[in-house]
Amino acid sequence: MGARRIEVLRGISMDIAHNETVFLSGASGAGKTTLLYTLAGLERPESGTVKFEGRELYSGSSSWEARLRNEKMGFVFQGYFLLPELTALENVLLPAMIGRRTTKGEAEESLAAVRLADRMHHLPAELSGGEQQRVAIARALTTRLKI
Repeated sequence: MGARRIEVLRGISMDIAHNETVFLSGASGAGKTTLLYTLAGLERPESGTVKFEGRELYSGSSSWEARLRNEKMGFVFQGYFLLPELTALENVLLPAMIGRRTTKGEAEESLAAVRLADRMHHLPAELSGGEQQRVAIARALTTRLKI
């Protein structure tokens, strides 16, 4: 018994316009996360292409793909990837440490927008799972990226 091949994404074609909002739903295991990872340049498709601003996402160097994700895309993962030794505010400010221009005021505004203004100085271990998810959302919102 070897590994079984499961075809997850098949026949998908989409164009997403500037400022368009897209809602993705489906049953558990349907491939939603795989699709998002593929669109974000995190998981290379076995066939087909993904284009961002007219350029094939997987045709450049991995450093170009990483720069694109860092400068143009915000992503909230299923596992929130908060650093346990940093407060909620410091976790939201993390992108500023890798070159994005995020101010403390913007980070505080994002935390307030997700109703965590009163919890910004708490460590992830002191927050509920839902609050941790909202910290991750605030971090993505603070960067004000294209995606």
